[in-house]
Amino acid sequence: MLLTPKIVNAELAKRGHNSRLEHGDGYFYFSGGEAAAWLHRTVVVPNVNSLTLDQWIGEFERLKKLKAEIMKPPGKGASAITRPAKKSAR
Repeated sequence: MLLTPKIVNAELAKRGHNSRLEHGDGYFYFSGGEAAAWLHRTVVVPNVNSLTLDQWIGEFERLKKLKAEIMKPPGKGASAITRPAKKSAR
């Protein structure tokens, strides 16, 4: 089966996502919906048939997970901002 962005977008919608696969110059990217806030949303492949439908959905999920990892707060013991120690009064 030859894939088209329309087929990938229909599968994304079927799974409850409102993002769309778009074609760039030598790459594809997810746009709109939840993907609009992602820092990384491109898949560098020459054509849509470079991946299977399941692989496209996998790439969407991978990029969604990457965004969640980037945005999660630091773990215990880590600090987002390192503050200098207070100087003691002399």
